[in-house]
Amino acid sequence: MKRKIGIVVMSMIFLCITGVFIFLKINKGTRPNINVSKREIWKSEVYDYIIETNREHVIIYNHTKDSLLPFAYGRMEKDGTIYADKLHGNPLLNIILWKSMPFGKFHNGALKDDMGYVKHFSKIEELPRVKINYFTKDPVQNFEVFWQIFDENYSLFGLTNFDWKQIYDEYKSKVTQNTSQDELRQIFKEMILKLDDKHVQVITGISSISSKVEDNQRQRLYLDNHEEIQKNIRRYIIGGLKSKLNGRIQYGKMEEGFGYILLNSFDLFDKKEIDRALDEVVEEFKGNRGMIIDLRFNSGGSDAFALATASRFTNEKKLVFSKRVRSGSYYEFFEAPPIYIEPDVSRIRTNKIVVMTSQVTASAGEVGRMAFGQIEHVTVIGERTNGTHSDMLVNILPNEWIVTLSAEQYIAADGNMYEKIGFKPDEEVLISEEDIKEGKDTVLEEAIEILK
Repeated sequence: MKRKIGIVVMSMIFLCITGVFIFLKINKGTRPNINVSKREIWKSEVYDYIIETNREHVIIYNHTKDSLLPFAYGRMEKDGTIYADKLHGNPLLNIILWKSMPFGKFHNGALKDDMGYVKHFSKIEELPRVKINYFTKDPVQNFEVFWQIFDENYSLFGLTNFDWKQIYDEYKSKVTQNTSQDELRQIFKEMILKLDDKHVQVITGISSISSKVEDNQRQRLYLDNHEEIQKNIRRYIIGGLKSKLNGRIQYGKMEEGFGYILLNSFDLFDKKEIDRALDEVVEEFKGNRGMIIDLRFNSGGSDAFALATASRFTNEKKLVFSKRVRSGSYYEFFEAPPIYIEPDVSRIRTNKIVVMTSQVTASAGEVGRMAFGQIEHVTVIGERTNGTHSDMLVNILPNEWIVTLSAEQYIAADGNMYEKIGFKPDEEVLISEEDIKEGKDTVLEEAIEILK
C-alpha cells in the first residue's frame, strides 16, 4: 500500500462550523459487526496485519508484541478483493484524504495486489491476547506501541547510523503518566527525525509530523514554481494539454511530431479506471515517432499505476525491481520476489523515448523511473530522483494517531538499493528560476533535441 498521506493544514473556521463538526463525529470509522459463526481470522507472516472477516465485512488490525488495534474497516468482494473503506477514528483524515483503498485480492491465505506481489497469511483460531487491545491516551502505553511498531517492522535501519534500541533507552524515561499529548508528539518527532525518511509520518488529527528533513534547494525550485513551469510547458504543445484522471495524466502533441505525457501523480488505486485512461492516451499517440514522459512533479501513489504506464511502452517482459521484508532482526530479510513489466496489448510503439525526472520524483514516481529505465531506447534526463521507495505501512496508536513507515527494501534491476540516494539521470539538465520567468523549459527543450 503506497499512498501519500499528509495533512493539509485546515482553517480553524472549518472546525467551528457546527454542522460540519457534527458530520465529522457521526462519520467516525464504525466497527462492523462480524458474525462469530462465520468468522475467519488470518495473521500475516510478515508485516503486522491481522484480518478478521466473515467474507463480507472486514476488520484489519495492527499487531505488535504488546498490542492489537483495529486500524481500518472495510469489505470483501465476491472475488476476494479487500477494500479498506475507513480508518479507525480520525474523521478529518477519512473525509478529506482517505479514499476506499484496495488492499489486495485474498484467497487461501494469499493477499495479492495489482502488481502481483503477495503477502502471506496463516489462519488462527482467535485474536492474540495482548496487553493493549483498547484505545487510550495513556502516554506510556502509546510510547511502547510506537517504539514496537518500528522495532518490529521498519526496514531501513541498515541505512541509518544509530541504534533504535538506544533510542528507546534515551526516551523512555522522558515519558510518564503526566506527559501531555503535545509533549508526546514532540518526543515522537525527535525520534523519527533521526530516520530522515519521507514515508515516516505521524498524523495527529489535523496536523502531521514527518521524518524527512527540509526539502533541498532543487526540490523547492520545482515545488515553488510548479504552476509556472506547467504553464510554460503548454507553450510547446499544439492546442494545449488534454487531461485524464483529474489532471494526474496530461498529454499533447508537439510541432516536431513528438508526443508528450505529463504524469503528475500516480495517486489513484482503481486499476480499471487507470487502464481505461491509459488506453485512451495510447490511442492519441499511435504512429508517433518519439515520446517524452515527464515525471518531474510525480511524488508518488500506486506502484501498480506506475508499472501499468510503463507497460504501454515496452516490447518485452522486463525486471523492474524486487522488494524484500524483514525476516527477523533489523538486518535479516526474506528473499526478494521480483516485479516485472510486460507488454500491454494497448501500447505505443515508438523508437525513442525521453524520460524527465527531478528531485521531486519520489516513491511510485521513482518506480516509474525504474520501469522506464529498463525499456530499450529510453534516455533519462533532468535531475537525480528523491530516493524514497518503500510502500507506506499504515499503523494506528492507542490514542488513534496514525503512523506510517517504510517496511520494505526495494532492490533495483541492477541489484543495488537507491533508497535515500535516488536515481541519477543519463544526462543532467537543470532548469533555473531565470528560465522559468522567461517562459522557457530547458529540460523539455533538451528532450526535444534528443528526439530530433
